[in-house]
Parts: sequence; C-alpha cells; structure tokens
Amino acid sequence: MSSTTRTLGWVQVVSLLLSLAGLAVSAYLTVAHFTAGALLCAEGEVIDCGTVTSSEQSELFGIPVAVLGLAFFVFMAVACLPFAWRNEMLHWARLAAIAVGVLFVVYLVAAEFVLIGKICLWCTAVHVITLALAAVLVIGALRRSNL
Repeated sequence: MSSTTRTLGWVQVVSLLLSLAGLAVSAYLTVAHFTAGALLCAEGEVIDCGTVTSSEQSELFGIPVAVLGLAFFVFMAVACLPFAWRNEMLHWARLAAIAVGVLFVVYLVAAEFVLIGKICLWCTAVHVITLALAAVLVIGALRRSNL
C-alpha cells in the first residue's frame, strides 16, 4: 500500500461513513416532514423538534430543508464512493458542496437559536455530521495537496 493510499484511505472511509450517517438522519427527517406523528423527539422549553421542523425556516423557497439535506447527503455519499476519489472534478465538487453545506449549517443553527428559539436534536445531529465531514474532507484535501 502506497503512502498516498494510506494517507487518504482513512479520509475516504470516514467521509463515506459520515455521508451515509447524514443520509440516514436526513431521510428520517424527510419522512417525518411528510408524515404526521413520525418525528420522535423530546419536547421542552429549549428542545422541541416539532417546532423547529414545522417553522417557517424549515423550508427554503418552498422546499423542505430536510429534502435539501437528503439531496446533499445523496450527493456526498456518491462523491465519497471509492471510484469518485479518482476523479479530479469530483474532488472540487465535493469541496464546493461541503462549503455550501457548512454555510447552510451556520444559517440553520442561527435560525434555531435566534429566530425559532428552540433546538432540534435530529437537526443538530445533521449539523454535527456535516461539520465533521467538512473537517475530514479539508484534512484530506490538505494532505492530498502535500503529497
């Protein structure tokens, strides 16, 4: 196994696993968006998934944020498959997509805290997964450029 393969091997595996985890949670949130009573989450003064996922901010241009997250993670899962790491264009598309994903996370977290005043634990899971995926992909890109 070459040094390049070892250096980027963990990035490929971890990024795919994170993408699949994000895909699973986003799929759940998408189903919950369209199915009354499907969302399992504690409700309290601060944590209230129902309020967050049914708020005005839960849609962007009429598209549910959960659906956007699902589409994002479908792309990221495909872009993190083994074949995709050999394609230079997908390398840049992966980085561009994760940059947009991080910006969207910043917007959504601000919306939860400032506009809605509630936190959704499922949404937080997606946010954490997105930020972890960004960290892994940036580390991978930096290591790749140093090889």
